[in-house]
Parts: sequence; structure tokens; C-alpha cells
Amino acid sequence: MKKIILTVTMGILLMSCSNEPTALETSTTAKVAPTSKTLIIGSTTIPAADYSLFPYVSCIANCIAAESSTYFEKTDSKIVSWGGLNNDKFSKTIYIKYFNTRTEFKLLVLSTEKFADLVINGASVGVGAAANTWGEYSIPLESGWKACDIKSLYLQVVGDGPQGVFDINYSLVGMCASGCETVFSGKAISCSSSREAEYTFTPKDAISNLKIQGGLTNFTGTNATVTVTGGTLTVSQSTPGGSSNRIIKVEGSVSACEKVTINIKWNSSNSGTVITGDWSANGIGLTVDPILGLECIQ
Repeated sequence: MKKIILTVTMGILLMSCSNEPTALETSTTAKVAPTSKTLIIGSTTIPAADYSLFPYVSCIANCIAAESSTYFEKTDSKIVSWGGLNNDKFSKTIYIKYFNTRTEFKLLVLSTEKFADLVINGASVGVGAAANTWGEYSIPLESGWKACDIKSLYLQVVGDGPQGVFDINYSLVGMCASGCETVFSGKAISCSSSREAEYTFTPKDAISNLKIQGGLTNFTGTNATVTVTGGTLTVSQSTPGGSSNRIIKVEGSVSACEKVTINIKWNSSNSGTVITGDWSANGIGLTVDPILGLECIQ
């Protein structure tokens, strides 16, 4: 039975926001990225690349904080099959990640079968990797690059079966304008039986496991109305056994210097001036003082 290798050679311009073509600069060396974490897919262990990466939202919403090593990835994958009457005797899955740092555009490639080379915009770059191992390639960013400049690449992953082909388009993530400090604050807005409070949180560094939680005193009625802006966060509510208080939890991830606002409206039978319990914010690497119960000024 013959093994057929299809090779497509195409080129695509690397464009900037000014729509002027720019030369594709490439590094002269390649390396296999070290790995630490793992992702289990079927019976195959796929190592995770050794970078601190958050999901890419946009070149406006994301920014790289000063002295931070957290970047914003886009990902893609393709299953390539070949051989046999139905072209499905053999198969492999190719995974890619791509993002920018302050100085480089990074491309990470992994295949469940080894690959021999990466062809970028029609040119071989001489990067290969063993099966289930990340190969890494870096493209230096041009001097004076700006947030939202576009990197467009046509990628062919070559070797061990038909090639995998990817169109890559990425608007560069810029540096945060002036950096920031971690801030956690709260204020009471309405203090009658229909109450309202608001908490804000801004982290200096990105946090992937943020948990903000606190209580509402003498809670009555149905669930509180909780509105969250910023971050990628979910809200849950609970009432401890035998208690009239309501616990609010806000959990998820937030980018460096991204402001999170938590607005809460609820009904209460409490006639006192303190309308909430203590609120705290926790996550890996995060140290911030809790906010004591919010008090209404009568």
C-alpha cells in the first residue's frame, strides 16, 4: 500500500496594522520547549508548555504587565488521517499555541507523531520534535511594534504522514500603560431594607484561581442580584445551616491590571448600620487585606 504525502506550498504576507508588508524575521536556532504540567487526552499524555499563559481575549482587553511573565495564548488543533480504503488507517493530532512576549512572537507545536520541520510562509525553519513533545520557534518583533499589530502566518507541520496546515492570525498584546498595584475595596450604596453594595478588585499580576467571597447580613427573600464586570468569573450563593446570612462567592481568572466590579443588591431585615460580613480575595501569589463589614453612615 502506498503512503501519499501531500505538500502544499503557499505564502502569506506578515502584516502590520498599517497594512504595510514587513519581512519575516526568524531565529536561527530552535529548541524543544521544557514541560511541566500535563493534559491527558485518551491514553496519551500531552505535556503543557512551560509558560504562564492565559486565554487571549483581544489586543485591547489584554496587556502585559511590567515585570510579568504571563502572556495570552491562542490555540488550535487538527486531526490528520491517512492510509487504507477510507483514508483513516493512521492518524495524528497536531496542537499549536501562539502568543507574543515583549520581544518575540512565540509558536509552539506538538504532534502525537514526531514532526520533521515547520514551514512558515513557504520557508523551512528547521524545527522538529519527537512525538508528544513541544517544538518551539521564535520570531523577533520589529523595533517599534505596537499593540494590535497583526502577525499572519501560514504554517505547515511536516513529517510522519500528511502535513497539518494552519492559518495563524494574532493581534499583538501590548504592554500595560503604566502598570498598577493590587487594590481591593468596597462601599455601601443603599442601606434601607433594599440594600446595595459594591466591591472592586484590581490585581497587579494575572490570577488564574481568584476567589472573592463574603457575606450579606440578615438576608431575606430570593437570591441576591449579583452583577460582575471584568475577568472571567462565575458567581455562586449559599446560606450556611441555621444562618440568616448569605455567602457570595466569585471565582475564576483575571488579567493583570484588569478591574473587576461586583455589584450586589439584596433584601435584609437587619436594621443595624453594618450591612455585610467581611469579604476576602484569595489566589496564588495574592496577598491583600480583607474588607471588614461595610457600614452605612446614617
